[in-house]
Amino acid sequence: MKDLSIIIINYKTPSLLRQCIKSILRAKLKLNYEIIVIDNNSRDNTVQMIEDDFYETTKLIANKKNLGFPKAVNQGIVEAKKNQSKYILLLNPDITVLPNSIELIFDFMEKNKDIAVLGPQLINPDGSIQNSCFTQFTTPAIVLYRRTIFGKLRKAKGTIDNFLMANWDHKTPRNVAWILGSCMFVRMLAIKKVGPMDERFFMYMEDVDWCRRFLEIGYRIYYWPRVKMVHYYQRASATEGGLLRSMFNRQTRIHIASALKYFLKYWKRNDTISEKL
Repeated sequence: MKDLSIIIINYKTPSLLRQCIKSILRAKLKLNYEIIVIDNNSRDNTVQMIEDDFYETTKLIANKKNLGFPKAVNQGIVEAKKNQSKYILLLNPDITVLPNSIELIFDFMEKNKDIAVLGPQLINPDGSIQNSCFTQFTTPAIVLYRRTIFGKLRKAKGTIDNFLMANWDHKTPRNVAWILGSCMFVRMLAIKKVGPMDERFFMYMEDVDWCRRFLEIGYRIYYWPRVKMVHYYQRASATEGGLLRSMFNRQTRIHIASALKYFLKYWKRNDTISEKL
C-alpha cells in the first residue's frame, strides 16, 4: 500500500517534465509514494529522457497516440489502484513542487476526511498568485467571453472578474466549486465512489465535471493557500487577432467542444451547490 501516487500527464514538454520530476525528487518526500508519467505520444525525446534519467524513480506509460487528458489521467488512476494508494496528486508538467508541500497536504487531508479534492495556491515564477479555484461552475457566457473578442465588452469583464474571484486576495482557505486540474490532490476513496474522470472530454471541463460530481455526493473541494506550488503556465490570449482567428484556434475549438458536452450533461440541473459556497 502506498500513501500517494503522483500522476503527471505530458505532451511535448520534456524540459518542463524534467524540472517537475526533479522538484519532486529534491523534496525528499517522507511518504511512501510513486511517480507515474503518462506521455500522450509526444513524438519527441520525452520517452528516451524518462528511460535514461528517471528509470529508477518513475513509471512511464507511453501512449501510441494522444488519448487526451482524462483518458491519460484514468490510466494513472488504474496504476495507483494497483498499489492501493490512498491519494493521487495530479500534476501538469509545468508545476514545480516546493519542499514539504506534499507532506503538509497529506497530513491535512488525513485530518479532514470530507475533502475529496484539495488545491494548493499556485504562484507564478515571480511569486504573484494565479487564479486556480472558483466558486461557480462555468457557464456558456463565461466560455464565450474568455475565448473570444467579446470578452473585451464592459459587461463581459465584470462577469469574468466575478468568475475569477478577482476581488478576493486568494490568501484565505475556503470551500470552492472546483480546482484547476493542473494541480489536484485527490482522495482515492472519493474516486472509487464517483468514478474516474469522464472520458467524453478530450481536454478542458473534465476538472469542472469531476469536482462537481464529488460535491454532489457530499464531499468538499478545498483551496488551501498555506501550501504553494509554482506554475509556469502562460495562457496565450484567445482574442489576439480578433474573433475569426480566435474561433479557428485549435485550443479554442477543443475548449468549446468540451464546454458543449459539459452543458449538455448538466443542462437540466441548477447550480445550487456553487451558490452555497
